[in-house]
Amino acid sequence: MRKLIVFFFLFYSLLAVCQDKTYYLEGTLDKSKIFMTVQVYKSDNETSLNAVYFYRNSLKDIKLEGKLKDGNNFTFYFKPGDIITEKFYLKKSGNNFDGFWYDAKEKQLAVHLEPVNFDNYKSNITIRFDDERLNLVKYKFLEFKKQKTTIYNNKEIIWYSEKHCSSDFFRLGNNFSEKNKAVINPVLEEIHIQNTLNQLSCSSSFEYSNGQGIEGSTSIKFLNANLLGFEIFSSYYCGGAHPDFGGSGYLIDLNSGKNYEIDDIIAFDKSATTEKESDFSAFSKYRSTYFAPKLLAVLNSQEHFEKPKNTDDDPCDYTNEEYWDFPSWSYTEKGIEFTPIFYRAARSCEESFLVPFEKLKKFKNPKFPYDLK
Repeated sequence: MRKLIVFFFLFYSLLAVCQDKTYYLEGTLDKSKIFMTVQVYKSDNETSLNAVYFYRNSLKDIKLEGKLKDGNNFTFYFKPGDIITEKFYLKKSGNNFDGFWYDAKEKQLAVHLEPVNFDNYKSNITIRFDDERLNLVKYKFLEFKKQKTTIYNNKEIIWYSEKHCSSDFFRLGNNFSEKNKAVINPVLEEIHIQNTLNQLSCSSSFEYSNGQGIEGSTSIKFLNANLLGFEIFSSYYCGGAHPDFGGSGYLIDLNSGKNYEIDDIIAFDKSATTEKESDFSAFSKYRSTYFAPKLLAVLNSQEHFEKPKNTDDDPCDYTNEEYWDFPSWSYTEKGIEFTPIFYRAARSCEESFLVPFEKLKKFKNPKFPYDLK
């Protein structure tokens, strides 16, 4: 019955918003090259607009509010602090948009935009650009530069930055095998590209982006002949009600480039599955039925968690299985660190707990090809 209700909700939602249109545009603002995404949402009662544009030389998103008049006359404006600092008046004619841009002092510059020719921006990388197609354009203009070399377990780690924003990440250095570098560095480059694109799109209608909305740090936690483990921790504010933060763990096979999920590594039941391998209902059922309670039992055997007497005063209830359904994790030299996921108001409770490999060996997924050590 629930599925039927959801189906009808989606069906009628699609009918109510059946005239959506997205324009991907490129052109000039005076002598500057710009790119713009315009989204038009038409329901039975109203039309709303969203627009984002960026300059070729900066790649940082600028989010605009918009109005549509007579179907072809578009007004966009950037309005931080209720003060309009720039605006566009554009008229659509055929597939092109022409008009003028004005700054806060009413300085006027000509604008010409036409559909993006995506054939000029084709890519072989596996990052998905469906939701943000102009990221395919940004990707072509990214510039990575070597910053420093560090050593981990006697191996060279080379760190790179990106020209247009704050985005640092690493590649394997010279004393890794040529095979390892050929397999792994493209994987690491794609992660760096995705992190950079996220940084460049981290913007709000409240202020101009300086390319630092996401403050990230990468820590290498494990390295042997077969596996590379690291964690990316990010705190970010890209508009909206609140800042946020979180960590993501990676364990990459140096021989194949495979990135192992935690369910590839440990399995608390034969029904263990990853989100990629099954539908979400089966994945969620495994996590709530087996993963969370058994992980909590392992943790509790060493941490001896106690339930707070009053969760209103102390929300850090580590005995609650729900907070262990989908923890973040990091594969380290001493074991696997798990961090529970709390609701937003209790995010300060998100502390990491290390489980030594010895306690996890009996739960190793039979499909995981390496020993836990």
